[in-house]
Amino acid sequence: MKLLRYTLPFVFLVTSSCTDLGEYREEGYKVPCKVVIEANACGITDIGNNLAWLNQLIVRSLNDQSLDYVGRIWVKNYDGQDYLVTDMPLGSEGGNYHTFNCAGEIVTITDAGFFKSLTDRDIVWISYCPKPGVEE
Repeated sequence: MKLLRYTLPFVFLVTSSCTDLGEYREEGYKVPCKVVIEANACGITDIGNNLAWLNQLIVRSLNDQSLDYVGRIWVKNYDGQDYLVTDMPLGSEGGNYHTFNCAGEIVTITDAGFFKSLTDRDIVWISYCPKPGVEE
């Protein structure tokens, strides 16, 4: 019985710290939805508002009815370069990340560790809001 008392909370703690994609959910950090989070990358201040192609993607996701633009956008430095990553389907029927360089060109990164390293703190935009009382 003592073993169960100590094991159960540990199991709960371990499983509650991951999202459905296996990303680490940082304690006390909540990502606001439908708000451009200021991030500086690609040599530009506040890329969500000032990087033209990224801002067009964000604006398009605001009123999207097709569900092609529902998801998150992260910014991440990898091997000395900034990349923008989204889990939005973008017409590809979902399931994959789409990675872009600063010019908005699709690039391929094969390192799975790169995608596993994406955290809530790297998010620049999230196009949907979870229902009240529901964790993503």
